[in-house]
Amino acid sequence: MELKELISDMSQLEAEFSRFEKNFGVKSSDFFQAITAGELDEFDALDEYRMDFVEWLALYKSWLSLEEKYRQLISRQPIAIQIKTAVLA
Repeated sequence: MELKELISDMSQLEAEFSRFEKNFGVKSSDFFQAITAGELDEFDALDEYRMDFVEWLALYKSWLSLEEKYRQLISRQPIAIQIKTAVLA
């Protein structure tokens, strides 16, 4: 996967999970920490939140996976070279 495609996919996921951030009033990284620590179990048990939490968690995990791939790719190629490649493409 190329960096441009990766960044595009990450941006799309960010747009999708931003609606949850606006709705629930917390950033996805904070939500992820809270849900994985079991701090949201009382909400997760309620049907009105469960599906939102499942979708939000899936979107954020997908974003984390892409973020890791981005970090791996960018570490192999200096940023200046990547920018030149993108601009000249």
